[in-house]
Amino acid sequence: MTNPMIKVMLLLFLVLSIRADEELMKKECSQTGNQNLCLFCLESDPTSHQTDLAGFVNITINCLDAQLDILINDVTSLSTKGVGEAIENVLEDCNGDFSIAKIELYLAKGNLVVRNYENASGLVKTSVSNLQTCRGNLQKIKFNESSHVYDDIDIYLDLSPVAKTLIDRLH
Repeated sequence: MTNPMIKVMLLLFLVLSIRADEELMKKECSQTGNQNLCLFCLESDPTSHQTDLAGFVNITINCLDAQLDILINDVTSLSTKGVGEAIENVLEDCNGDFSIAKIELYLAKGNLVVRNYENASGLVKTSVSNLQTCRGNLQKIKFNESSHVYDDIDIYLDLSPVAKTLIDRLH
């Protein structure tokens, strides 16, 4: 007779745990200045309901890294479509900027592991300058072949302060 009662108690505990994890996500994301983007990023990872603030930071950096992958793919695809030498050169430079940003995110993750939160936050901030450089160069040549590139840069620029805020909340 106690067996069904144990099952009910375990199910209730599980439901309450998931609810508490969702509340933690909402609480932490509300501190970032872009709660919706923060929640969207965290909810894209199935492990987010079973993690803590440090896990949220890793997930957010993974989202930034994935955004860079999208940008690299878009820019590579555009540069092979015969858009002209000047545009192709700027797109190649952008890919270089994105690759440097990926390295900075990798280093930020390493700094998180050793709990050097200041360096991790600084590396996320520095990665933004690479995307801003690319955007500036595209605007100089009046690049208008794909609005997706600008939109994807904007997503990165909006998500990076979320990651920075979450990192800052770790210490």
